[in-house]
Amino acid sequence: MKTIIFKSLSVIGLLLILLSGRNTYGQDSIAQKSQMLDIKLQLLDSKLDLLDTKIKLWEAKPKELDIRLNEIDSRVNSMDFDPQMVTRKLNEIDSLMKMPRPESTPYESQQAMGEPEREPVFMPVYNSAIMLDPVRLMEGTFYLSYERMLTPSFSFSVGGMATYSTNQGISNYYFSNQSFAMYDASVNEYRTYHGEVIAGGGINVQFRNYLMAKHPGRRSAPLGLYAAPQLMYRRIGIKGTHQEYIEVETDVWEWQNVEVTQKLNIYAGGVILGYKIPLFNALAIDIYAGGNIKLSGYSNEDGFTRYKDWFNIDFSGVSPVAGIAIGILK
Repeated sequence: MKTIIFKSLSVIGLLLILLSGRNTYGQDSIAQKSQMLDIKLQLLDSKLDLLDTKIKLWEAKPKELDIRLNEIDSRVNSMDFDPQMVTRKLNEIDSLMKMPRPESTPYESQQAMGEPEREPVFMPVYNSAIMLDPVRLMEGTFYLSYERMLTPSFSFSVGGMATYSTNQGISNYYFSNQSFAMYDASVNEYRTYHGEVIAGGGINVQFRNYLMAKHPGRRSAPLGLYAAPQLMYRRIGIKGTHQEYIEVETDVWEWQNVEVTQKLNIYAGGVILGYKIPLFNALAIDIYAGGNIKLSGYSNEDGFTRYKDWFNIDFSGVSPVAGIAIGILK
């Protein structure tokens, strides 16, 4: 192709030279014409080279384009998702964006107007509580209980009692107001004696139902308002002395102090109503009140005691129950 173009251009050049020779009437020499012809031929060669280079570039570009398209196809085939599925998902999202939005509530409107949101109130959750009853310390009894949550509305509480009461110390008032008497089977009557020590132990069991636990915003067990049935058992030993008129020698009688020891069993069952309040997110105060049916009996006597004052430790009958306990939450 290059050769044909070259020959055509050469013929055209010769014709131009001949025609130019006729027009100038032989003024230019043959040497000048040959130089001009050489310059024109060099320009034609340069143009042909440029044309050949462009043709090669045009031929190389489709091949490079094919290579890139093949790379794109291989990358698409190596993808682990379906492009059609992605297209469907995008169409679904687009349709959701075009759906009309519901009217905003007054609360949302207030937030949109810039009203600050209230910070949520932190309400810690507790599963158990260890409580001490300071009121019973006035009776000379150390009472410690452990309460464990079973469900948000129910809990189980068990308490242990250890008693050592005398007419000295903080139990003086309680001990001084006790009336001690023992049954004398020989004369079928009760004889009073001077008490010295009341000592023993016991256990108290409660099954608590927290009444407000199911209401929204209320605390669950072991905090809040509760009602609880309870059962109690105590084993108490009472020691003291009484005076007896004893014959020390023949026909010689005198009064002597005789030691008295009695074993008392106390059974009680009843219902209490209380309210446990958290304090500093670590402590709790439990205020309660209720009633018990109390049955007391001495080991050396048949049946339960009668005609005892309700303040007495060996009282049998219906008695009130009230107190305040303080402890820690866990």
